[in-house]
Amino acid sequence: MTSWKKPTDEMIDKALASVKKETDRQYFFSRLKNPLWIQPLKDRGYFQLPPGVKHLPDGSIQFPFWPEFSYLVRVFDSEPEKVLGILEQLPDTDNPRILKEIIDVVLKADSPEVIHRFTSKIMAFVDNAWVNNFMGRDNIIGLFKKPYLFEKLLEGFASSLLSKVVEFRPDPQSEDKQTWRREGLKDLMTLHFRSSLKPAPRFGHWKYQEILNNGVRPLAEKEPYRVAFILIENVANMIPLTMHQEDIDKGKEEDISEAWCQRLDAADHDYEDSMATLVRTLTFACGKVYEKSSESVSDLDMVLRNQRWKVFKRLRQHLYALYPNEQTKPWIRELILKHGDYAQWEHHYEFQRMIRCTCEHFGEELITEEERTQIFDSIRSGPSKTDFREWVGEKFTEELFRQRQRRFHRMQFNPFVSVLFGENATYFQELETEAEEQISDEDYSPVGEIEGGVMSERSPKSGEALAKLTDEELLTYMNEWQEEHHDKDNWLVDINIESLAKEFQSVFRDSIIPDTDRLRFWMENREGIERPIYVCAMVGAIQERVKAKDFDKLNEWLPFCEWVLLHPDQEHEEGYRRGDGSRENLCWRSSRRAVGDFVETCLKSDVDVPITARDPLAKLLEMLCTQFDWRLDRNNPILLNQDDQLTEAINNTRSRALGSLVSFGFWLRRHDPKADISTITTILEKRFSSETDYPLSLPEYAILGSRYGNIFSLNETWATDHKADFFPQNKLRAWSEAFKNFLRFHRPFKPTFEILRDDFHFALERLQPLRGKEHPINSVDDPVDTLGQHLFIYYLWEGEAYPLTGEKSLLERYYRKTHDDRVRWTNLFGHVGRMLQNSEKHLDHALKERCMQFFDWRFGVGEPRELQAFTYWLEAQCLDAGWRLDAYSKILDICISKNVKPFREHEALRFKPLFRMLNNHTAKVVECFAKLTGCAFEHDTYFLEADEAKTILKAGLESNDENIRENAKRARENLLRHGRFDFLDV
Repeated sequence: MTSWKKPTDEMIDKALASVKKETDRQYFFSRLKNPLWIQPLKDRGYFQLPPGVKHLPDGSIQFPFWPEFSYLVRVFDSEPEKVLGILEQLPDTDNPRILKEIIDVVLKADSPEVIHRFTSKIMAFVDNAWVNNFMGRDNIIGLFKKPYLFEKLLEGFASSLLSKVVEFRPDPQSEDKQTWRREGLKDLMTLHFRSSLKPAPRFGHWKYQEILNNGVRPLAEKEPYRVAFILIENVANMIPLTMHQEDIDKGKEEDISEAWCQRLDAADHDYEDSMATLVRTLTFACGKVYEKSSESVSDLDMVLRNQRWKVFKRLRQHLYALYPNEQTKPWIRELILKHGDYAQWEHHYEFQRMIRCTCEHFGEELITEEERTQIFDSIRSGPSKTDFREWVGEKFTEELFRQRQRRFHRMQFNPFVSVLFGENATYFQELETEAEEQISDEDYSPVGEIEGGVMSERSPKSGEALAKLTDEELLTYMNEWQEEHHDKDNWLVDINIESLAKEFQSVFRDSIIPDTDRLRFWMENREGIERPIYVCAMVGAIQERVKAKDFDKLNEWLPFCEWVLLHPDQEHEEGYRRGDGSRENLCWRSSRRAVGDFVETCLKSDVDVPITARDPLAKLLEMLCTQFDWRLDRNNPILLNQDDQLTEAINNTRSRALGSLVSFGFWLRRHDPKADISTITTILEKRFSSETDYPLSLPEYAILGSRYGNIFSLNETWATDHKADFFPQNKLRAWSEAFKNFLRFHRPFKPTFEILRDDFHFALERLQPLRGKEHPINSVDDPVDTLGQHLFIYYLWEGEAYPLTGEKSLLERYYRKTHDDRVRWTNLFGHVGRMLQNSEKHLDHALKERCMQFFDWRFGVGEPRELQAFTYWLEAQCLDAGWRLDAYSKILDICISKNVKPFREHEALRFKPLFRMLNNHTAKVVECFAKLTGCAFEHDTYFLEADEAKTILKAGLESNDENIRENAKRARENLLRHGRFDFLDV
């Protein structure tokens, strides 16, 4: 045992006088081991003020180390009561490191009396948000493992601690989601995901799981009933947090627990939901009650049956299946006899397992023959044919229902197999004989009321089986097969024509196309294909071969595609829904679209089919671009409740073909730079003609506007002559769709500007029609913002031809037209800054002059929110650094005078470029920094990066120039005024 020397007051005072800096303090207390220093240090106030959580300027958080505590821990074994007395008297702190170290000492003391003294600090430790996120798992588990935790002295505390550790808290967005639910959404799927409530425990998922598995479960081994009772209460409180109030008020038992906890006793996948972890821990605790506290089983059952939610009923059924005995027998009978859904829903997992296990255990004495007969008759009366017909719709057949009925009966009878008798036993044996696989527990869904699972589709024959048929047999089979149905052994598998077509496409691609004779058969017998869906599959297979650069049979495929397009689009939608798989109500829309996709693939630069395909491809494009299109010509958009004509264009066959037509021109020019493209202009003239049967639709104007610059590059003269056809100002909506998509997809180009100059004038008078309804302000492709960007570029390139201000200035006119919508000014000013920021370091002198003239003009207007965007200009190294700093200084003066921030809400303080210019422009940088800190608000300085800011301040304070030093002092005062005391030592 170490013999310690008692220190004198002089020695203590001298030692402490040398501890001036934080590093000194840490060193001193990390080396001090003498327990006789405890009282003198306490008398001098060294154990009174533990440090709290520290919030750093960069947004990070620190949990300061308390050197004094390391000393207390070190001397605890020598003077445990003194140390505990000091810790007991510590003031409240939010520092989780201090709280954790206190709990470490309490656990080390290992005494129920000590824990009782520190209950308030332990609860503060569990309540601390930083403990929840960063630390504390092992301490909590350590507390739960104390064998005396539920002794009389700690009983109330233990219950409160366990409840606090396992409890769930409401979804932080609960109120917003309740509002979304009340307001309602047309899109039910969006409503579900947006409004689903997600309560969470106070700990992160993995930490929560470890605490329950390694702390609460061992506790349940020792005190199963008490732990189970607390967990029941917390599960019952958790479930309403997952539900909207209106659903709770309906009084139902539904908790959707099968969605987040499919199995009560084991995880059903690697990632376990925290709510499921709590329920499974409760299941474990209840099981221990049955095993170790048989005298408490009846009380436990009463508590469970008094709970409202379905998960507790599932839990009772689970326990009865595991522990069938004379005590549980009447409870089991009650559940079986009162169950009223034998004819409607398949048994859910726990219910059928309870029936099977208890019937096997008790045999025929569980339920009488008369009671079984009533149950079996109820099973035989189901399921409802009416409900089934409504569910499958047009697919309904008597044979399909018979399959469904027999599977239902088999699943319902299976749990009763050990007590079946008479004709029901014979019937079940017949069903078993028909089936290919035995039924297991896993074949039952988590809850019978939801016939759920992942739907899948399958062909009636595999691709391998189809490939073995002769061509004649294959054609006959596909024409005649139509018995779509659900798999008799798996109701979630749909056997249908669509899947058969997919398998046929693979067979056609891999087995038929490479075989000349087989391909010839299908080309010659194409009229004998009775369902267009198989024709669509053939075109898809051809496209795949072309994509793989297989052009050997191109001369046969192109005429086949032309034959497809001889079948017109139909006038109605009903045939489209499933008509391409029907022999009676033929629909060729998907096949026609497949041809369009095939042509598009042929023209891609990485595919580049041979030029010999020119005439057939031109013919296909003419047909695609000029024929009837039901959606376009009858105004039946694909996108509902939206107004995005370009997206509509690329999702319809004829409008998409217009884009492919332009690609055809570039394909020709790749093969021959002087190739004649009159085919393209001829087809477009047909579409523009007033005599056409199918006038251009809005989606077609949108796609033509987006490709106008490409057409201009192919034939400048023709594009100039037909400009009005592309942008018809007498049709305002068509013009706006074409022009805004021109702006969106084409960079400013002087020749096209000269042609479209009057359209730019036209646009400036019609900004609202140009923007339309689908573009919220500040959206990435807002056409009004894009218009301003184009006008600035034209000014920048040709300052004399396109002046900045004056009667001929379109740019000044743009600013006048957007005067009441000044966010446009900010957007354009920021766009110019970002453009300069990304420019080459050495920008042409004339361009730099125009940029600075533009700045002077906007600075003269003096709109501070526009000038906020100058922060992007600061990064523009193509502009002189001195000029940028002078400009910024003037902008800061405006912001200070009008009490407006010099940066946007979403930006941190933009002083990094100042830091980079510090060495060469110290005076101006410090001046701007002083002004910047002066017009920032307190919460803005939170984002300052201390190292760089201190470098600027230090350079200013150490300068020989008095003005620079004064600006640096002013900046430091501004920061200190905002609470940034970390700059005191600069």
